[in-house]
Amino acid sequence: MLISHPSEANVGAKPLVEHLYNVGCSAANRVRDMQLDLTVVSKHELERLAFLTGIFHDFGKASTFFQEYIRGGDKRKADRYTRHSFVSAVAGYFVVRNELESELLAYAAFQAIKRHHGNLESFELPGERQLKPELSTARIQLKNIMDHHQGEIESFYSQHIEDVEVFGRIDWDELPVEAEDWDDLADDYLGDDREKRVEFFFIVNLLFSLLVDSDKKDAARLDTDYYKGNLEEFFSDVFAYLDRCRKQEPEKFAEDIPINKLRNEFLGEIATNKNISASNHFYTITAPTGIGKTFGCLAFARRLMEQLQRPNARVIYCLPYTSIIDQNFDEFEKVIAYNKGRDYRERPGRYLLKHHYLAARIVQNRVSKEEYCYKDYMDDTLLVESWESAFIVTTFVQFFHTVIGYRNRFLKKFHNIVNSIVILDEVQNIDPDYYLLLREVLDILGRRFNIYFLLVTATQPEILAMEKSKPLAVVCSSRYMEHPVFNRICLRIQEKPQTLTQFQEDFADQFSGENCLLVMNTKKSAIGFYRYLRENRNDYRLYCLTTNLVPRDRRDKIREIRAALNKGERIIVISTQLVEAGVDLSFKYVYRDFGPLDSIIQVAGRCNRHGEYGPTGGTMTLVRLQNPDHNDKEFHSYIYKPIIAQYVRQSLTVDQYESNAFQQLAETYFRQFDFRMESMKLLRAIYDLNYDSETGSQTPVSQFKLIKEYDDETLYILTTSEAQEKMGQLQTHLGKLVESELTREERGNILLMIERLKTELREYRISLRDNDLEAYQDTNILEDTGMGTHRFISYENQENYAYDEEVGFLREPKAEISGAVHF
Repeated sequence: MLISHPSEANVGAKPLVEHLYNVGCSAANRVRDMQLDLTVVSKHELERLAFLTGIFHDFGKASTFFQEYIRGGDKRKADRYTRHSFVSAVAGYFVVRNELESELLAYAAFQAIKRHHGNLESFELPGERQLKPELSTARIQLKNIMDHHQGEIESFYSQHIEDVEVFGRIDWDELPVEAEDWDDLADDYLGDDREKRVEFFFIVNLLFSLLVDSDKKDAARLDTDYYKGNLEEFFSDVFAYLDRCRKQEPEKFAEDIPINKLRNEFLGEIATNKNISASNHFYTITAPTGIGKTFGCLAFARRLMEQLQRPNARVIYCLPYTSIIDQNFDEFEKVIAYNKGRDYRERPGRYLLKHHYLAARIVQNRVSKEEYCYKDYMDDTLLVESWESAFIVTTFVQFFHTVIGYRNRFLKKFHNIVNSIVILDEVQNIDPDYYLLLREVLDILGRRFNIYFLLVTATQPEILAMEKSKPLAVVCSSRYMEHPVFNRICLRIQEKPQTLTQFQEDFADQFSGENCLLVMNTKKSAIGFYRYLRENRNDYRLYCLTTNLVPRDRRDKIREIRAALNKGERIIVISTQLVEAGVDLSFKYVYRDFGPLDSIIQVAGRCNRHGEYGPTGGTMTLVRLQNPDHNDKEFHSYIYKPIIAQYVRQSLTVDQYESNAFQQLAETYFRQFDFRMESMKLLRAIYDLNYDSETGSQTPVSQFKLIKEYDDETLYILTTSEAQEKMGQLQTHLGKLVESELTREERGNILLMIERLKTELREYRISLRDNDLEAYQDTNILEDTGMGTHRFISYENQENYAYDEEVGFLREPKAEISGAVHF
């Protein structure tokens, strides 16, 4: 019997034909359940393509080379011929071409199979000369398979393909391996039709996603009954939950309070909107901070689900930053837990998932805690990363790097985005460079792959300014944006620049308000301002919020600030832009260093947020701060393009605005944007399925970065003795892995402990620029974690040199580093 995977634990070896059939059926069945409106391929053809790709993805494992290897043979001798993906791709190519009579679809199958153990690569192959070793090996492997296992192979495939004799007619000269072959294929089948080329890009990614996810789950013998039927249950009735809240806290939720009345009208307008329908795929909600947009998203999802003539869609709710996910997740959880009651308590992961780099990859109550082992953890990771839950709360990076993706680990969840409801909250945070890119991408995903998009913000950018798919405004935005209840702020513009030194001196001398938030453009200016106030004002509690704080400390400080504000304490908070979107803090006075208008308006959402200071009771001042250490260069120019500053100045024509003017200001501002170069370079790569090849006119898909991070060093700062202990345990367990005398169970237990420790230590991880570490580079302060290039600073060293509990990581050590080791 041919096998695909060896025995493990109490499970026997997996028969190869069983694995191939399972993967093919899984991929095809998922396509069958999808609602699609494709033009490049029919749904029936795509279903067949997915099945054929699945049953051929491990065809090469039938060679005696692989069978000896998988059964424990000499791995070093067999290494060259045990690589099975290329010969499997060749077989898949010729079978698909023969059955579907499409070289384009055959080539898609070829690429998906060839790369199913790695990331997608550009469709333009390097040519026969460069591929000669792989072609030579594949010829030998194919002959070996037919010489030794022809009977078993033909017995299986004769049940599932039209012509089993195709294996004997493979003409290696017809394999499209030359660079120009792909260009000719694309031109013949897709021409210059940009929509078809984007659609085909997503067809390839969908095929790859179906193959990779089906393969991994079947290889893991993974049972997914935990999720069975979860999309067919209603669980987002926000009105039932709010009725309960009104009964429990009648004073807080009293309907005669003006803001509560408006919130109820807002939710009611969404819930009764007759234009929300299955035929419209694009929607917007533009409404002020504090109206209840989070609950509005649930009301929208429920209304749309009622209109869909099929089982419920998965809801994917995306936010720009991990720092604001927790509070919104908590609100969703309250509603879903109330709606599902005991079902949610028993299987919460069935309904709700939080997925970002800091979140635990554990599916609660899928396996009993007493029996939980490393395999269960790896299975949970597969399930979390493929988005099987009914409601996903995640980041823009997770979503957009899947949609415009090439990485195996990201793309395996793409098939679960198809047919879903995607809510992009705080969408103004998307870089304007990508508006055109996202416009074309979302348009095809909506119309062809039946995905519904809702863009939510107080400052709606023109991302969905599409010709064929006009977005529907779910609510009358002016009704709320211009309502007196939400006219909470007076924005004052200080056009004249001033140095940071002068500003902090004036502020320290003159400020006497009850509380204040100051939002700076750089970590350096924020920390410098905080230190100056600490020396010159002792009548306020002072806080500094930047990403130099480890996530654990940052979260604790936000919680402490909120409590202090609720008690009416006199506090001043100096922060970077991390408080812009979604952070539930409210100040009477706010200052913002000059920046993009959408950022300015978002910061205004932290001023008199709940209207507690009365109409226009919040005062926000826009200042233009200069760096006195750098020839008075304005701080905004370090991080924003000059054209952004120009657009802001052109939009702000007077020196004072009230917040009921913000919507009009935002519309005027966003109409100026027409950034095309970055988007076009990425779109050209998508048109050509260029995943990773450098060309002058294209930015390959692999180089797409939604957030253009400049940080290039990951550092763990162990700010507690508990974190130090965990790092020690991690290094001990990593050391144990190199021991050869480990049973499978012992190795699994060690790996499980390593993964748990890595998850817990993420609370102490920050990202920095290389030059931020300059003072520590030639010392023994930076220690290796044992995890790639990541380093850490010990509890003792952070306390003595590198970390301040108020401002976080210190570029300049607290003290001279004694006993430094120089390399």
